[in-house]
Amino acid sequence: MILKLAYLNLFRNKRRALSTGLAICIGFVGLNLLGAYIYRVKKALDTTSVYSALHGHVKIFKQDSLVQFALKPKKFIFQKNEIDQIEQIFSEFPEIEYTGKNINRAGLLSNGKISHPILFYSFEPTIYARSLTQPDITNWAKDWVLPSQFKNVEIFKNNNDVMSVTPKIADIMSLKYPLNENESLQLAGRSLDGDLNAVNLELGAEHTTGLQFLEDTLVLVPLAKVQELLGTDGAESISVYLKPNTPLAEFKKSLDQKLDGLAFKVDSYNYYDEKINAVYLGTIGFLVVMGAFFVFLIGTAVSLTIVNSLTMGIIERTREIGTLYAVGFKKREVIKLFIYENIILCGLAILVGVVLSFLFASLVNSLDIRFTPPSVTGKIQFRLVWNFTIALTVAAFTLTLTLISSFIVMKNKSKIKLIDLLNDSGA
Repeated sequence: MILKLAYLNLFRNKRRALSTGLAICIGFVGLNLLGAYIYRVKKALDTTSVYSALHGHVKIFKQDSLVQFALKPKKFIFQKNEIDQIEQIFSEFPEIEYTGKNINRAGLLSNGKISHPILFYSFEPTIYARSLTQPDITNWAKDWVLPSQFKNVEIFKNNNDVMSVTPKIADIMSLKYPLNENESLQLAGRSLDGDLNAVNLELGAEHTTGLQFLEDTLVLVPLAKVQELLGTDGAESISVYLKPNTPLAEFKKSLDQKLDGLAFKVDSYNYYDEKINAVYLGTIGFLVVMGAFFVFLIGTAVSLTIVNSLTMGIIERTREIGTLYAVGFKKREVIKLFIYENIILCGLAILVGVVLSFLFASLVNSLDIRFTPPSVTGKIQFRLVWNFTIALTVAAFTLTLTLISSFIVMKNKSKIKLIDLLNDSGA
């Protein structure tokens, strides 16, 4: 009965109900679209970290290697027999889709005319090609991959001598396009024993790091050539790529238990760990702070609107409240009546907001708006990925905010005597 009466009362003051509902609806749409943007950015960062940056879902190093490898690479590199032991452990986990080995070092790239200091990141050609062709790359991170990378992915499968440079490095070294028409490049660096060494490489592809501060620094080199340069058959790290929908936390916990049984100590990191991916953590941290700030602003605005509307409604309906008391309604039933009115109004506003937020997100995506974020190379699409879970979370937050705001007002106003409310209303 109270619920039905609350629904009918919504239409008694249509103007106030409309203005309050509109405020709730706009607040819901704003929070929902903010969540859609943050969700899209997080998925893009996840994908680029795991596949484009070749971190994998979990990355394994020798213990203390992150700090010591640059100083003592021979001591902290995985030897071939150690890699075999780790891969034996991997075979016990059906959740693993594939794994890859990597080495990062500094060196000097030269074409005989120009020399340029670089950081080379090694990859196994088949693993690089497999990572680049993952569906998630196309769905979430194609703006961080050059179109030529997709076209040239087969080059790396068939040739262990082909390296990849960024367009910025190609410009610095005056390389001509198409890149495969250039003469061989030389990569120089120190071996694990400290001797100066160099290897010849063919140039056949380009890539982008996605970050401006790495565009003039990072090159991709096949693992076999880097091993030849360093004089080793080992690897600095091993990346583990999981099958879709694998719980990462549970997998890493189980993997760590197995790795603890090795004769040598290792460290494992999730792809989003600050120690190996500070950019990811910094970006997500900024988005969380920004999101929390807007949630506070929008939530406060919605709450104040509900408080003002409900307070005015109580003052204007003092005679109705007196009549309800006279016919036998209890105080808590009157409180429920006003709270239910706002809950129903909030529910209707959310339903409208769901439709509006979905349509607005679709419209924005269809316009293909592009912008250049700070420190990012090239333009990316401003994309809003509408997500049901986010919409449900925002709806729960909005309903809770409405309930709390309504309860606080009614609790305070219920303590005031009816004669005082009549005086407030001027009756």
